Amino acid sequence: MRFRLLFLLFAPLTIAVMGQEKAQLPLEFTVFDNATLLPGSGALGVLGIPVHPGLSAGTEWRYNHHPKNVWYQTARAAYHYHKYVQHSVQLYSEFGYRRQLGRFDTGLRLGAGYLHAIPANKIFKLNDQGRYERQRSIGRPQFMATSALALGFRVAGEPVRPVRAVLAYQFYLQMPFSPGYVPLVPNSALHLGLSFPCFKR
Repeated sequence: MRFRLLFLLFAPLTIAVMGQEKAQLPLEFTVFDNATLLPGSGALGVLGIPVHPGLSAGTEWRYNHHPKNVWYQTARAAYHYHKYVQHSVQLYSEFGYRRQLGRFDTGLRLGAGYLHAIPANKIFKLNDQGRYERQRSIGRPQFMATSALALGFRVAGEPVRPVRAVLAYQFYLQMPFSPGYVPLVPNSALHLGLSFPCFKR
């Protein structure tokens, strides 16, 4: 069932890739601060303190070739560490719109994907002898629904092959976090990174 869900989530991405010929694909890397906060919370309304660091990498395929209005699909992978709570590995795709404003751009992305949560602390369980035994865990599968507001600035390159500095504020829901207790957890992540043309298909 989970594999069918992942197939449905990434089907639009596959269609976008097959529909392009020799497209220039950017590669984007970001570092981010992740926090279990609703939008508008934290320092300056966007930054979680203490910092829970993360890294992400991804690419995108365009649905059109308009010079100012860009519709696109992403494929992203990310990892973050939340002290005392979890390590998370994320695989997700987003549908996005970006508006070019000279060297600047701004846009919105909506997506969904898979999150694998691995406990960041030791887990113990009471055994039949009345003693606590440490339990090993490889984590648990989760679903994530995500949205992001993004800003970009072309620092080098031509408009069709830009090198861009990127800043994005992402909000996503992780679920089910703890069935019957905490069904979903809100997360906010502030990303800062670089996007550059990398390869052709």
